[in-house]
Amino acid sequence: MTIEAQLAQLQQAATEQTEASVQLANNITEGLQEIDQVKQDIAKTYQTVNQNNQALNDWQTQSGSVNLKDLNGNSHTLPTLKSLVADAQSVNPNPHVMTKAQFDALRDMRKQQYAGSGFVEWGKHYISNNEKLVNEGMNTLEALSNMIALGRNTNIVSFGNSRVGMPLVVINGVVIKIECLNFENDGRNNILFPDAPDGTKTYDSATGTVTQHNNAEAAFAAETETNKVITSRKDLVFLEAWHEKIADKDVVYPLGNVQYGASSYKGIALRNNLVAQGYSAFGEWDSATKGYGIKWSSLTEAQKAIFLGEPEHNIYYDPKAKAYIQVRYRIRVIEGVGNDWRAIRTHVEGVLCYDVHHRIGKQGIKAAANSYVPHSTSNGFFSSKSAYSLLKSDLGVFHAVEGINNNKFGHNGLCYALPIALVQRLNQGAYHPSYNPMGTTQYTMTGVRNYHWHELPTSLRMSTLGCFVQPTETSIGKHPGMGYIGGHGHSRADQYKYHDAIYAGQVEDLRLSAKKQGVNALLEETMRKAVAGTLRGKGKIPFTKSAVALGTIVKSNTAIYNDISKRIQFNCQSSTWPTSFGVDRTDLLTLVTDSLCTYFLGDNGGVYKINGGGIHYGDIYRDSGNGFYIGSDNRVDEFNSLFPDGTTLIVIQTTLLGAEFDSLPWVDIIGHPENIAATFPDGVVGQWIPTIPDGTSKSYQLNKKAVSTSPTLYVTEDNGSTWTQTDSTIHPYANIRNVAPSAGKVELWCYEAKAKFTEAASLSKLLNMSSDIWSGNYSQSYLGNRLKESLIDKSGGADRDNPRGYYKLDYKNMDGMQISTRVEHQPKHTPITGLSPNTEAVKTMYSIVEKSGLMYLQLNGAELKYQYKEVLPVNSSILQAYSKGKLYHFVVGAFKGLVVQLLMDVTCIMEEKCYLNSEGEIVSFTTGNVIGIASSAKGSWGDDQTIPIINGENTKTDLNGNTVKVFCHHTLFPIGIAHNG
Repeated sequence: MTIEAQLAQLQQAATEQTEASVQLANNITEGLQEIDQVKQDIAKTYQTVNQNNQALNDWQTQSGSVNLKDLNGNSHTLPTLKSLVADAQSVNPNPHVMTKAQFDALRDMRKQQYAGSGFVEWGKHYISNNEKLVNEGMNTLEALSNMIALGRNTNIVSFGNSRVGMPLVVINGVVIKIECLNFENDGRNNILFPDAPDGTKTYDSATGTVTQHNNAEAAFAAETETNKVITSRKDLVFLEAWHEKIADKDVVYPLGNVQYGASSYKGIALRNNLVAQGYSAFGEWDSATKGYGIKWSSLTEAQKAIFLGEPEHNIYYDPKAKAYIQVRYRIRVIEGVGNDWRAIRTHVEGVLCYDVHHRIGKQGIKAAANSYVPHSTSNGFFSSKSAYSLLKSDLGVFHAVEGINNNKFGHNGLCYALPIALVQRLNQGAYHPSYNPMGTTQYTMTGVRNYHWHELPTSLRMSTLGCFVQPTETSIGKHPGMGYIGGHGHSRADQYKYHDAIYAGQVEDLRLSAKKQGVNALLEETMRKAVAGTLRGKGKIPFTKSAVALGTIVKSNTAIYNDISKRIQFNCQSSTWPTSFGVDRTDLLTLVTDSLCTYFLGDNGGVYKINGGGIHYGDIYRDSGNGFYIGSDNRVDEFNSLFPDGTTLIVIQTTLLGAEFDSLPWVDIIGHPENIAATFPDGVVGQWIPTIPDGTSKSYQLNKKAVSTSPTLYVTEDNGSTWTQTDSTIHPYANIRNVAPSAGKVELWCYEAKAKFTEAASLSKLLNMSSDIWSGNYSQSYLGNRLKESLIDKSGGADRDNPRGYYKLDYKNMDGMQISTRVEHQPKHTPITGLSPNTEAVKTMYSIVEKSGLMYLQLNGAELKYQYKEVLPVNSSILQAYSKGKLYHFVVGAFKGLVVQLLMDVTCIMEEKCYLNSEGEIVSFTTGNVIGIASSAKGSWGDDQTIPIINGENTKTDLNGNTVKVFCHHTLFPIGIAHNG
């Protein structure tokens, strides 16, 4: 390499090193500049943090707001921590407590969970000599004055299927626990009632006016056609629940129960003088009940946390009102003004009321109650379906009629009524079978012995007023020291002794389960209870009046109705009815229609019965003149055979008193109507047994099934001048007495009977149907006798059990959601066997139907009558005429040995035209119809093995030619709330 080349390389290297040195120097200079900037930034950041330190300290400790700066020097204003907490507390002072939105969300969820408002748990109950069961979770306290019980603590002896001791209720989505009601530490909720009627109060049905008089004399003197003294009544029990601001009264109640009966709750002392007494009262009549609560402002934070932290107290926060709200409740007992409550179930009538004059008044947040408000008011009452209300509640509960912004009775207008029970009351007057059947006391004069009604002096003309007046030294009146619990005694011969004791038979249970119930299980459970006779019912007490010398009748056909052959006109020839009967003859139809039954007794000994309400039997029709008609051909024939023209008639008629019971204080009457009229000219409690005594032994069939076989008898042989009281015995199976009273005797047979628990009804929407029918005629109430009596009004029973009560049903008879009424679609069932032929029987198909959102058990069926008949020997291999209903015994031919009853008229060689199926029925080869059914050689039930489908009640002719009752019945009370879930 030349020197020049080497010098060039060195020069190049030097140049590169120089450039690198310059770049390094530049980089160092730039790095120093960045370090200087970071130093400046650090100093600036330190300065900003130092400036924010005080603001941060103020943010934690001061109220108001502070300014914080970011690194760019921008200012930010923030509320301090104390201000944030204050703002949060202005929305909800205790954030863990439910807000209104959360509370309402839970309500909506429960509305989906349950079928409607009602009881989620019935609670437990107790049964003893003095405590009797009404239904699960409800029992009467017969040794305590004016009281029934709900629930029972599980830490003492208790019974029932409920999983908890105390009732749980859901009302429009809010769950309420009914506990510690009224009394402390007695293990149950005690509901108080007003005193029984004492004859000093009147009610005018025309005006709705209720008047309290100074005494019974003044009350009875004020009576008019519409204004009557209240001698029996029903009292309504319901649970009222409402929403209320705690701050309005500055009081909180455990569980929301304003009738809370304990003086402490979880160590917190309570007081019962914080609110006016009427706020906790059971009704206007109650001046004693005081509920225990505590002033909210006096509670410590820890004590408040107990109430706020337990959901059963039903407290929530409403941010709009900026207030705590508690859902509260009380039990209210409304003193009735009579027996005939118009609307006490939500599906029956929109307004909770006694009648058009008396709507049940709301109380809610008010300190004083209004039992009733007038019909003219547009507010202050409860309704289930009202055009006035902006708030709609769910099925099973009445809600307050007031707008959203009207808070007179509850916060946001929320106030509800849930029916619990109706209770029939007796009265404080002296008992008399003619003038005061609901009385309880004996009679007395001051300083003179006591008298039962049958011991009264014959010279004394008794009256209803006489049962209520106070006794003097010269006049008889009610005994002031009798007829109540702890008194000297009573005067009734039945199961109801005292006017202030409430017995299980007086209670109508209005409670409904809120739960969604499966219809299949509910159907079988309800039918089991129906057969066992444990379903509750209600019935009225009969009152009988006999009129003598009614007059001579004339029978004549008339063209008023199209089919004149089915009409008979009764026309009395006497100018007026007997005054003792108390009505004009043109009013007879009304009496017959409203009565339990009416009997006509001819001077020739004939007895003819017209059933009460005649319309569903087709018994009675009215003409445009003075008569009435008996309908249907067979009734015409019966009448003609009993009473020829010119027969003189006596009428004996049984109407119904207003009082209703599940356990009836029943009276049967024995005697000739003329003697009954002479003994009791103003009528007598009870129903006549239509067997005329003549001194010979006869079987007297009781009108109702007697619970006990030992009734109490009152007997007179001199038209009531003297009486004897004695005991007797009823045949335990047939429910009869075989006795031989003389022709002049009148007897009252007093015994306990059970009321019907079904009633005639129209076919309703079908929810499901059993695949069986039930049939029976047993004497025991727990084996179907009460069900039989409820369906066909026959009280007798067989003396042995049928080995089976259920028979398979082919129920291909559906027509949409109803049972088809077409005759060709009538359900068929397998033959009924094994029933004792000694008494009538009943058969029924059962299903669950819906009416107005509630479920009922529906029973469709017929009465069965056994008849011993002649059996005709026949040859199945020859031409033979066969008649419908007759019994045939095949003694020759292919069908030899078979005994059948024919279902239709036929003429044929039987074995050529028909065949035997697997069930022993004769079936036509041509039509496939069953024309003969296997039968007993001794006789048959005349049963065609079909279930008639009708509305209400009617009659039909069975295969033996007997008239039997057919029916569609529903249970008197609903068995559940219908739902779609």
